[in-house]
Amino acid sequence: MSCHLVLGDFAADILRELLGPYADIRIHRDDLALGPLGDIDHVYPAARIQFWNEVFPLSSFDFSDVLPAGNAQLAALPQDLTLWIGTSCGEALLLRRLAWWRNQTGQNFKLIIPDTSGVVSYIAGQVPLSLLRPEQIESANSELVPLAQLQKLAQEWQTLCQQTSMFRGWNGQTFQHLGETVLDAEMLALITDNYLPCRQIAGLWIQASKDFFRSDVLAMWRLRCLAAQGLIEMESHPDQHDLFAFKVRKNFIK
Repeated sequence: MSCHLVLGDFAADILRELLGPYADIRIHRDDLALGPLGDIDHVYPAARIQFWNEVFPLSSFDFSDVLPAGNAQLAALPQDLTLWIGTSCGEALLLRRLAWWRNQTGQNFKLIIPDTSGVVSYIAGQVPLSLLRPEQIESANSELVPLAQLQKLAQEWQTLCQQTSMFRGWNGQTFQHLGETVLDAEMLALITDNYLPCRQIAGLWIQASKDFFRSDVLAMWRLRCLAAQGLIEMESHPDQHDLFAFKVRKNFIK
């Protein structure tokens, strides 16, 4: 029985509509655009686990289990494997990561990239599989990745893992390496002298992305970090865990 790999639960839902409830669909859940990659393929990626615990401290996931399990998943994928991806940064990274894992074991895989023309996305040129409808992807062709391309993609993944940048963007051809400073500058530009809801700031910051798909969780992490640096003030609220209930403004330096 053939196996199908996608990035994220929403993409799996779309594929399940197309292939049926009994299809063998495996879900990769790590957002590869974020965080350190230096130890990501280790049995226990300690640096990456620490990163996700800082970004998402209230997650229902135990990252010390989830991330090693993701690596075990990649190592155990069957011979008959098809990767389904769109054109997002995370999917471009998963393509290269999977190529590295398969190249290590002398295995290959089939690749399906549906036509995303005409699909609206807030990042120009990036349309994840999760934004497509089943009828938009059912005509896509499956092709075995040529050996030379497999090796090239695997080498690109190795190069990416050697970079020290914490964030990665994608323009359809090459990856950009971004630091926290760039993201924080965009966030600070949205914050005024008057209190504004964190949800409003986060929404604007997410929509402004040109590099990778941002999330509420990432936005709130950066707001917490800016507050810890004394660059912004967060209005207190009885529920300290519901950070979207907070409001923020620029910090007045005395």
